[in-house]
Amino acid sequence: MPIFKAVNECYKGERDFRNLVFYSVYKNGTVNLCGAQAVLMGDVQGMYRQMMDVKKYFHKENSRQALHYILSFSEEEENYIKPMEALRIGYAVAACFPKWQVVFGVHEDTDNLHVHFVVNCTSFVDGKAFGMSLVQLMERQKYVGILAEHCYEMSLPIEERRKRMFQRIEGIAG
Repeated sequence: MPIFKAVNECYKGERDFRNLVFYSVYKNGTVNLCGAQAVLMGDVQGMYRQMMDVKKYFHKENSRQALHYILSFSEEEENYIKPMEALRIGYAVAACFPKWQVVFGVHEDTDNLHVHFVVNCTSFVDGKAFGMSLVQLMERQKYVGILAEHCYEMSLPIEERRKRMFQRIEGIAG
């Protein structure tokens, strides 16, 4: 099952925020496959500026700037989930943050395929700070796991999907 985890870093300064956005989207001299929610796609600097503009509008430049999440896939999952599929999953995960700007990038530069998410801590709707309890994070992790598992299963050949379905049915009946 894919792993969705929060990175326990405090991105307080504008420079930290900018570096995180650039790291997530721009790697080794090229732009990764990337997506965004409530941010117009374009150059990385422009996407970062849009997120900072929200902070400036609501006078939140001095608070925590961003949250950082990573969704990673196992070697087995990578047999069927390719970078474009990870990008599609990234859009579904970003939708879990409906009032916040999200920028994300697919990384293939390590042993496992993974997606970095940068969530602006300031809501573009009302300027409220993003808050999530540990219980809410665990619920979101569970939801993302189910979502990614569904996408993984949909990418399997039809015979394998049928086999998995019958195994689940047998498990329920047994």
